[in-house]
Amino acid sequence: MDNPYYYPDTQVLRNIFGYTDPRLLAEVESAATTWRLAELAVEPVAGDFGFTHLQDIHYYLLQDVYEWAGEIRTVRSFAGNTGIEHDSPESIEAGVAENFANLAAADYLRGLDHAEFTTALAEYWGDLTLLHPFVDGNSRTQKVFVDQLAHQAGWAIDWREINVGALQSARTFSFVDQGKILGDILGPVIVEKDSIPVDVVAAAGRDALTTVQEHWVAMIEHAENRFDKPYTWSTQHVVAEVDHQPEPSPTPAAVAEHHELPEYESSWQQPYWTPDTGHSMTTGHTMSHPGSRPEGPRL
Repeated sequence: MDNPYYYPDTQVLRNIFGYTDPRLLAEVESAATTWRLAELAVEPVAGDFGFTHLQDIHYYLLQDVYEWAGEIRTVRSFAGNTGIEHDSPESIEAGVAENFANLAAADYLRGLDHAEFTTALAEYWGDLTLLHPFVDGNSRTQKVFVDQLAHQAGWAIDWREINVGALQSARTFSFVDQGKILGDILGPVIVEKDSIPVDVVAAAGRDALTTVQEHWVAMIEHAENRFDKPYTWSTQHVVAEVDHQPEPSPTPAAVAEHHELPEYESSWQQPYWTPDTGHSMTTGHTMSHPGSRPEGPRL
């Protein structure tokens, strides 16, 4: 049986435009979500930091491309080719309830100093990453949600200084280390709320000089041999000495499973696309951005 989210015999998500060309869909999706992210940087989605708030952000970002925007996935999902499976569709509802109850019990991370906030945010974000409640767009949605969460707690995240490959790997690696390396990566870019512009959430991070998979291998080595020290920018690039390899992906079952690739924030901008003009404005243009699902990571 085919995965209902994909067109039969393809790795292309069903979309509002009916596109089956992965590159064309990637171009349109990148344009649409870049536009919506810029809007949210100016006027955030209102909410109380419950799951409905997260769903509303997901819907806002992907409403122009997918009919299932804001809806919980109904298929299995894996974290790239790490071999780590996200929460099963049957357990998402319970996981969501626990995750957001924990956030409320922690008073939404208010009143914490820098070290306390960094640790708490990393643990929470790691848990949310492994829930992976949506078919696609989880990283983009969580980025916006976490940015709003940080602001209401008196902090801000300077997304311009984030190494996107390290961030993506560390979020998934939370399955192993409960968010320790993620905290190492977030700590240097968490600053006082008023020290950076409010629209930084729409900014791109640093280019991934080291790939997501290279970071993953380096994190395994770090956890085994240097776990008492922070995962710093220098250790993120020490991959030549590592002997370990990531666990291979599970063998595909009869029912197609969803493997969401790492999602990166793109610096690519699409000034001539708007929700009003729509996808027709993108057709026929060559656009430079991180690619589509078959070719590589994108946000």
